[in-house]
Amino acid sequence: MTETNPLLAEGLPRFAEVRPEHALPAIEQRLDEYRRVIAGIAQLGQDADYVTVVNAETLADNALATAWSTVSHLNGVNNTAEWREAYSQCLEPLTRFATERGQNRALFKAYQRLAERPDFAAQPDALRAAITHELADFRLAGVDLPEDQRQRFGDISLRLSELGNRFGNQVLDATEGYCEHFEHADALAGLPEGDLRMLAGLASQAERTGWLANLSYPAYRAIITYADDRDLRQRFYHAYVTRASDTGPQGGQFDNSPLVADMLALRREQASLLGFPDFAEMRLSKRMAGSASEVEDFLGNLAARARPLARSQLDELNQYAAGLGARTPLEPWDIAYYTEKMREHRLGISQEMLKPWFELGRVFNGLFDVAAALFGLGFEADDSVQTWHEDVRYYRIVNEAGDVVAGLFLDVYARARKSGGAWMDVCRSRMTLGDQRQQPVAYLTCNFAPPADGSPSLLTHDDVVTLFHEFGHCLHHLLTRVELPGVGGISGVEWDAVELPSQLMEGWAWEEEALARYARHVETDQPLPAELLDGLKADRQFQGALALIRQVEFALTDLTLHREIDPDPVVIMQRVHDQVSVMPMPAYNRYLMSFTHLFDGGYAAGYYSYLWAEQLARDAFELFREQGLFERRTGQHLAREILEVGASRPMAASWQAFRGREAALEPLLAAYGVSAPD
Repeated sequence: MTETNPLLAEGLPRFAEVRPEHALPAIEQRLDEYRRVIAGIAQLGQDADYVTVVNAETLADNALATAWSTVSHLNGVNNTAEWREAYSQCLEPLTRFATERGQNRALFKAYQRLAERPDFAAQPDALRAAITHELADFRLAGVDLPEDQRQRFGDISLRLSELGNRFGNQVLDATEGYCEHFEHADALAGLPEGDLRMLAGLASQAERTGWLANLSYPAYRAIITYADDRDLRQRFYHAYVTRASDTGPQGGQFDNSPLVADMLALRREQASLLGFPDFAEMRLSKRMAGSASEVEDFLGNLAARARPLARSQLDELNQYAAGLGARTPLEPWDIAYYTEKMREHRLGISQEMLKPWFELGRVFNGLFDVAAALFGLGFEADDSVQTWHEDVRYYRIVNEAGDVVAGLFLDVYARARKSGGAWMDVCRSRMTLGDQRQQPVAYLTCNFAPPADGSPSLLTHDDVVTLFHEFGHCLHHLLTRVELPGVGGISGVEWDAVELPSQLMEGWAWEEEALARYARHVETDQPLPAELLDGLKADRQFQGALALIRQVEFALTDLTLHREIDPDPVVIMQRVHDQVSVMPMPAYNRYLMSFTHLFDGGYAAGYYSYLWAEQLARDAFELFREQGLFERRTGQHLAREILEVGASRPMAASWQAFRGREAALEPLLAAYGVSAPD
């Protein structure tokens, strides 16, 4: 198996050949090879040097990462029973190895010796950062604990990995497990033609006629935003906010409630073993933010600024809806529906109205145009590269000299058994060690409505913002100049700063100068009319305080869950909502049970990172406003001081090098239409 296993082949993944049965043998072989490298390092003693420790481990880790990234990615984009099983089989040995390595005292001492060498201060930034990061990670893995506590710490890590995987699987099952079938279009009155085609496509995939809606976000958004049938909106809202919980139409079937309680308790125990007062403080030991109280102050300040305006905006929406004959105060399943009507009435636009100006191919050209103007990059489609689905495209990324410097896989359409949402992930990391050279390659994955009935794929403006966001993550990975994968690109960057490039790139989805380059009518090729452009500008702040408060609520809920103890996490969720939000929320709401960011992602005790990094991003974009959206010197400055250096230095130092001062709060508040501090 190992001699012919495509997961062990060099180069790009051979997706057409990879099967679920290849996963475990490949991972086991790479783990065996890695263990032999670690054993060799342990024997070096005082003879350990940078090459025999850092370089040797980097090569072994990269070999493991390239195999695992393919398995992990296929599990996300093709979550069949077979791939789900293969992924789960690999999690246990990988988690055990991570704990075993993190608690290996001989390896820890080898890195300590390197940090204590007289020539350490003279080493390149990336090498010193890699060693410093490793030492911090060893301590957070429990390397200093007594044997019995180290064993317990490892057992908890394994259990958390298992629970997180199960959590994500149950969210996906619940999302696809609820659906309603419609034989007559009258039942879907109010839905735009594009959304009707999308629901017809879902029905076709299920080998049914008519229209079908499940709880995938494109389908849910279509119902909750446009359906005139209030009972239909209420049913879908109820089903959506109770996904994977103990209540609702699927109550108890995919219930994540016990998993959430167990994971919170296990995280608290791990933090306690390491001497931290709570899990949040443990996580924040490697973040830009200095402490949980600092984050709480940051979020509390935003809430205090935004809440009065948010309440006023909700009152305004209620008044508008009442004028249309709605029952007020509005219920949660009414909010999006009347918000869209008020947006169209007040601003003269709607997401559906804007779609003809955002044909997917044109938007991609817009992305690539920004990358060319700011960073000198070109994107060349290469259909010879194997992919995992016929809709996926691979692009070779070239510099101005025509040299291929990176690669990008694009998978943007929603389909069955594909995880929801949008994300960027690492396929290959930049690495040069001796004669080993590897170029960076990224995955960019979205869930946009696919083309239907011969019509091109048209995006909402929200979709456009999402695409630019994920592209920013890709640029962070692809433009790195750091040759050590552990501190290059997005790897090792403080979690509350890693969203800076992605949120910065969103700016090119809003500005008139940028939109003029790619927002063209799909049929007439005309740019956005002035009235729609004005409406879009106003839309950025439309009910902005409500949007900001919602993000603050999520962030404070996450932080509180990981600081306080309550036998029922939903109690904390509801309490934070009552303290912060102005929106109605029924007692049956269980959004926590499908909050994959916290329980099947890297955002536990870190959801605040979106707002923390957004402050940086909004301030960074002001520099482009001042010097020119497509000014090459500013793009080169961004690349040189932030994108290229990765985690080879702390983000605080990179930010100072880029902006020359502390980040200002005013651009963040202004983006949401909230008054700046006095």
